[in-house]
Amino acid sequence: MNRTDVNRGNLLLEFFSEEIPARMQSNSEEQLENLFIKSLLQRDITFGTLKTFSSPRHLSIIIKNIELEQKDKKIEKRGPRFDANQKAIDGFLKSNNLNLNETVIKETKNGKFYFHSQMIKGQRTYEILPDIINEIVNSFIWPKSQRWENTDLKWARPLRNILLLFNDNLVKGKVCIGKNIFLNFTNFTFSHRFSDKKIIINKIENYEQLLEDNFVILDRNKRSEKIINDTAYLLDKEKLKLVHDKSLLDEVVGLVEFPNVLVGSIGKQFMKLPREVLSTAMRVHQKYFSITDKENNLESKFLFVANSVKNKNRDFRVIAGNERVLKARLFDASYFFEKDISNTFENWNEKLKHVLFYESLGSLHDKTIRMVNISKKFAKAFGVKPELAKQAALLSKADLVSEMVMEFPELQGIMGGHYAKIKNKSDDVSKAIFEHYKPKGISDDLPETKLGSLLSMVDKIDTLVGFFSIGKIPTGSKDPFALRRNGFSIVQILINFKLNMSLNEVIEPSLKEFDNSSQSIKLSLINFMIDKLKFVLSSRNNRIDLVNSVLNTRIVNDIPIKVISSRINSINKFIKNKDFNIFLANFKRINNILKSEKFSNNAELQIDTKIFETMEEEHINNISKSFSRKIREKGMCDKSQEVFIDSLIKMNEPISLFFENVIVNHYDNNIKTNRLSLLKNLHNSILEFSSFNFIEN
Repeated sequence: MNRTDVNRGNLLLEFFSEEIPARMQSNSEEQLENLFIKSLLQRDITFGTLKTFSSPRHLSIIIKNIELEQKDKKIEKRGPRFDANQKAIDGFLKSNNLNLNETVIKETKNGKFYFHSQMIKGQRTYEILPDIINEIVNSFIWPKSQRWENTDLKWARPLRNILLLFNDNLVKGKVCIGKNIFLNFTNFTFSHRFSDKKIIINKIENYEQLLEDNFVILDRNKRSEKIINDTAYLLDKEKLKLVHDKSLLDEVVGLVEFPNVLVGSIGKQFMKLPREVLSTAMRVHQKYFSITDKENNLESKFLFVANSVKNKNRDFRVIAGNERVLKARLFDASYFFEKDISNTFENWNEKLKHVLFYESLGSLHDKTIRMVNISKKFAKAFGVKPELAKQAALLSKADLVSEMVMEFPELQGIMGGHYAKIKNKSDDVSKAIFEHYKPKGISDDLPETKLGSLLSMVDKIDTLVGFFSIGKIPTGSKDPFALRRNGFSIVQILINFKLNMSLNEVIEPSLKEFDNSSQSIKLSLINFMIDKLKFVLSSRNNRIDLVNSVLNTRIVNDIPIKVISSRINSINKFIKNKDFNIFLANFKRINNILKSEKFSNNAELQIDTKIFETMEEEHINNISKSFSRKIREKGMCDKSQEVFIDSLIKMNEPISLFFENVIVNHYDNNIKTNRLSLLKNLHNSILEFSSFNFIEN
């Protein structure tokens, strides 16, 4: 260290254990960092940079520029009041082991008190570290943890060693893991499992490289890069491509400490299986990657990552072993496939009668019939034939009781689509069944076809309305039935296909299927959908205040989704228009005047034209009626929205003249009420288009 660093040092902590599950590793890095930061800050010890590492058996952190000792701390204790009785003063002195001359009297806002000040000398960080490590170990939370024989400590997998160095020196200390069982801090760790060699760490700066030299790549990103680079080298020679699968790559990175990329072969007899069956059997059970040619056709090869050092003879045996395992798996898949194609949709649908969808929501067959009924009502909006919609809905859930899907649940819908095609159903129906579980998340692809989108939407609407009907509404972060995801999916489809359907029209058919007429449940569903609509619309580069403005329109439940989208787009076009901003100012002025007044409802108020004293009152009355009439006649046409904004801008002059020449707060109460009612009617008619008070200047 240079002269400026004499009061600071570097630290290395490593937890060495049996293999930690891949899904827990990234979070364990973050948790280790957060716990260490918290412990140091609580003890008033500053530090520089932190870097964490994780692999199946190693979880570690390097912290640079930690203070070598705590700052001295001044502690001041307040005693009794200056005029307190002697017994109280003596008690304070005795409990703090003080003499009276070691106190001072200070004036506070509550009077004079005795005070005692004490300077606490900061401890050396080296001495505090054992307490910090014990605190971290006992504060660690794993998604699933274990407690092994004769110990009390819960860890994801058995903890074998704790390496702790400070300024390259071993820190003396230990962690209790059970009944008089301790793990003493050490200055060593272990290499890759194939040799399990003890590695002494003499210098923190050599730690990462020393382990890499012993075939443990600690940095997750480096392991990932090695897999990607080695894969490219292997496949480029044969002009092949890897099927991109980020989640599988992330998982595999957590399964190996030294990646060894290998390629195996798939028996030709299995290539007749649907591509998704091959990929799923390899991906889900074996963690293998699929390979394609340049035209994206699936190759009879697979790629996998072994946790081993390259060795030609050993690699040959490893490849052969993995090929045997995959062959057995694909024999099973072939059996399931042949058995399924000999079955019928009618037989599967009969079986669905005995499979519960959810308690109080009937069987999966009941759900299918509800979907059939709803889909026929939505067919026109999607521009598909009702008979096709009915057939797709009727066949959509049949594959859930097929052998293949019972073995590989990830293939639901996908196998239904394949089986429909094999059994000569129309291509439209087959594709719709194939697509109808999409999207599976807000960033997932939408169904490509109209029929697939219709089927996806009616499936999700039935689920959403069903669970709301029995009170299973998402609360806080809890959403066990993925209803929020369903809501997002419905909204995305509505927007993507610019459907001429309102939220009421989307929800009411399903409510009728459940024989549910509850207005409170309907309102909960509407508000739930508006919340999802708000998120999706604002995520598409729409200003949130404009989205709020339109979605808070008084009749939003009855406005078609494509009109809502068009209205937001139209307002967005005019948002920087000078005349439109004059209108916004006028509207907000009206809104502020009416805030303090009490009106019974949003219905049109009766205006007494006989007590008009000015032409401006007549003009306001006329433009209010005209705009209301226009909204009722053409408001649900998505192509008319900019026309309405032009009409709003044309209100600028009459509204401005009204405020210039008309006294609203008239001494005659009848005239005052009449003028307020004029403004209220105009306000109400504008609110049918948009709640402009939400728009920020």
